[in-house]
Amino acid sequence: MRRIILLIIMTIGFINAIEYKIVHVQKGGRVNVREVPIINSITKVGTIPYYAVGIKIRDCKYGSDGKEWCYISYPMGAKHLDGWIRKYYLAPMGSDFTSNIYIKSFLQNFYKSDEENFLDKLKVFYRTPMQQYFYRRNVNLIQLRTAKVNFYKKWPIRHYTLLSFKILVKRVNYIDVKTVVRWRLKNQYESSSGIDIQKVRLIPTNGEFKVLAIKNLQHLVDTDENIADDVNNTLLVPSDINRSIKQFYIKVGSFFSTPNKQYLEKISQNGFNYIIKEVTQDGAIIKRVYIGPYSTAKEVEDNLKIVREKINSNAYIQSF
Repeated sequence: MRRIILLIIMTIGFINAIEYKIVHVQKGGRVNVREVPIINSITKVGTIPYYAVGIKIRDCKYGSDGKEWCYISYPMGAKHLDGWIRKYYLAPMGSDFTSNIYIKSFLQNFYKSDEENFLDKLKVFYRTPMQQYFYRRNVNLIQLRTAKVNFYKKWPIRHYTLLSFKILVKRVNYIDVKTVVRWRLKNQYESSSGIDIQKVRLIPTNGEFKVLAIKNLQHLVDTDENIADDVNNTLLVPSDINRSIKQFYIKVGSFFSTPNKQYLEKISQNGFNYIIKEVTQDGAIIKRVYIGPYSTAKEVEDNLKIVREKINSNAYIQSF
């Protein structure tokens, strides 16, 4: 009896320790997740894409249909989708959690988590103190939370898509990855979209990853000339965007009336030139203040650090 109990405990631990991926599903397909292991219209609670990895099995049993079902937990950003799927669609991922498929899964969930106002996820994804975050070092958890809260307030609606990633350096104690991310932001008055190219340092910790550092290599904002073609659902890759860039600017403010005189003087006193562009959005005229122009990405990125320190900590790069 003691051996049987020990075997059951070992089996449960083994199931929980292994992570699974989706198999036997065509590209573009999805697997239904159900509240109970019964197939009908009211048991569906969500779906899992064909490329899903990092799935954990909590329990398995045979359903009334004679098929084996497993109760799974699938990470979606900072949350999880829990429910039953057929074991037929699951296969072990393997033991090397630093493989490309694990890294891709982590990065997808890391960026997707910023769509939610769930700050406890910072402990899940980040290792603090951080480095090179918003051009600062030794950023603690409180500073990170403050930066996120301010950003979430400014842009309450956020969407992120990992377009691609490339492993730059792979060591025993860290992995450097270059990512290309499509982002779309929106608030009550304005919207913005573009592509970020970033360098992310991942630290393997107890069988999972933590983000130690993020460095923006390029911050590209869509304009009329390089905006994504939503009609055809086409996302421009960075090389396409670079071909359409004319000049770089630093956006430092949007106003519904003439910008404050003291604010504009502050820009000039710090040695910057600025322009004001009027745009119409949702029937309202918005005056946008830009510092620049700059002819190269390096030049504008170097000046962005100064602008964020002295004028507007939320300033960002735009091109037109």
